[in-house]
Amino acid sequence: MYLVIDTWVWEKAQRAESPEALELLAKVWRKCEHKIIYDCEGKILDEYIKHIKAMPIVFMFRIMTQTGKMVPRPIINLNLEGFDKSDMKFVQVAISTPGTIIISGDSDFLEIRKRLKEDERLRSIKILSPAEALHIL
Repeated sequence: MYLVIDTWVWEKAQRAESPEALELLAKVWRKCEHKIIYDCEGKILDEYIKHIKAMPIVFMFRIMTQTGKMVPRPIINLNLEGFDKSDMKFVQVAISTPGTIIISGDSDFLEIRKRLKEDERLRSIKILSPAEALHIL
């Protein structure tokens, strides 16, 4: 299964503000079939590196990048009206790989879920909170 994990999840896990976020990252780390995708340009990885600072999460992140758990994918140029431009890269890489799940607790992502079925460009992805994702992964 291909996943796009919003930086929100990494930050909440490292601050111990969301037990679900930490549990989700650990589950993804352990399961071989789950891959985290990021953009070929590296904007998502750059953002991760900028925000991930707590040592246990840094360690998990490094292991994932070194073992092929994270894989690059192209982006599909897309802009969504009213959506945070800084988060657009997560949607753009997700729609390049049909069936991808975006995992975030950020209100922008959770708000866009309402538009998934209405917008033909977004029909190939799902957006779940960490707690929702734990139930299906």
